[in-house]
Amino acid sequence: MLIKEGIEKAGSINKLGRELGYRSRVHPGWSIRQILLGYQPFPTDRLKRLASYLDRPIDDVLQHQTRPAAVTLESTKVALYKYGLGCYYPR
Repeated sequence: MLIKEGIEKAGSINKLGRELGYRSRVHPGWSIRQILLGYQPFPTDRLKRLASYLDRPIDDVLQHQTRPAAVTLESTKVALYKYGLGCYYPR
């Protein structure tokens, strides 16, 4: 939900990546995609930037934490579809 809001506010996943401090010239949104798919955790410093970017207190953002063991292929698919991000459907 939070990443979707960030993408909508920024205008694209690459622009959100730049807002969060990812500096790849080719694909700054790559790390965001990896986070969406559950392949890498959300670094705390980037999470704080996302909270600031969305004008939300960090405590509200931290309420959406997921235990690493709960991140499965099926749970990821359900979450992506629930928030309208089915285009990032993992293979």
